[in-house]
Amino acid sequence: MATQTLLESSKLINDEIAQGVAEDIVTTNPMFSVLPFTGYAGQGMIVNRENALGNAGLYSVGDTITDKSAATYTQATFKATKLIGDAEMDGLVQAQSMGAGVNQLELEIGSKAKSIGRLFQAGMATGSGTTPAMNSFHSMVDAAQYTTAAATQVLSFELLDELLYLVKAKDGEVDFITMNGRTLRSYKALVRSLGGTNETIAFTMPNGTTRNVSVYEGIPIFQNDYLSVTETANGAALTTGALTSVYAGVFDDGTEKVGVSGIHPIATPAGIVVENIGMSSSKDEQIVRIKQYANFASFNRRGLARLTSISN
Repeated sequence: MATQTLLESSKLINDEIAQGVAEDIVTTNPMFSVLPFTGYAGQGMIVNRENALGNAGLYSVGDTITDKSAATYTQATFKATKLIGDAEMDGLVQAQSMGAGVNQLELEIGSKAKSIGRLFQAGMATGSGTTPAMNSFHSMVDAAQYTTAAATQVLSFELLDELLYLVKAKDGEVDFITMNGRTLRSYKALVRSLGGTNETIAFTMPNGTTRNVSVYEGIPIFQNDYLSVTETANGAALTTGALTSVYAGVFDDGTEKVGVSGIHPIATPAGIVVENIGMSSSKDEQIVRIKQYANFASFNRRGLARLTSISN
C-alpha cells in the first residue's frame, strides 16, 4: 500500500499564516523621526531674510556722517504640497477577508500611509522644489553654501570641516550631518585607516527608544539612503552621474529663522490624515483617502550647507 503524499495532504491542511505583515520595504533615514514640524496660517509661510545691513562707519570729532544706507531684505515663501493616495476596497473582498479575521481595508490604509511617509522622505532628499514637487536639501541649499567646486573627490576630514564651517545660523553650532549609507561606510573606513575608533552617541528617538548614531566632532551623522548616489559634478543634476552629496545644517528651534523644518497648514495635523470618502457611485467599492498637506523648509540660508562630488 502506497503512503500518503505531501501533495494530497496539503489539500486537507492549511499552512499557518503569521498575523500582520513583515515590513521588507525599508529605507534608512532616522533623521525623519526627529525633524521638527511648524504650522503656518494663510496661504504660505513668508520668511524675511537679511540681504544687506544698514551701513555704519568710524568717525572723528566733527566729521560729517555719510553712512546713511538702510537695510535691505529678501523674502522666501514656503507652502505645503499634497501627498495623497486612495485605498479602494471591493465590498465582496472585504466581506470575505473579514470573515477570515483579516481587515483588508485596514491593511491597505496602512500601506498607503507608509507610502506617503516614504514619499515625504524622498521629497525632502531630492525634490525639485517646483510645485507639486517638494522642497529638498538639493533644491534649497543657497549657492554660497556649497563647498569648493570639484569634478570628483574622496571624502576627507578636511572636506567635512569645510562643510561645517559654512553653517552659521546658530553662531556656528551644527545640529546634524546627513549622508547616504555608501558615504557613511566610507567615513567609518576613513576613521579606521587612521587608527581611530568610530564614535557613536545614543540618540533618543521620539518613540522613547534609543539608537546608536555615528558622530563627527560630536555632531550626529544621520544615514539617509534617499539621497542620490547618481549625481553629476557639484550636484548639478541628481541623475546620470555616480557621485553623491553630504549635507550639514541646523534644525529650526521654533523661531522660523534659523534652520530646517517640516511645515504644514496650522488648520491640519502635521501628520497623515485618513478620510472616509464613502462608497463609489459606480462600483461596489469603499474609498478611503489617505493624505498629508506638508513640505520641507529651510528658513535661513546659513542654516544648511552642501558638500558635493563625493565619489566613495
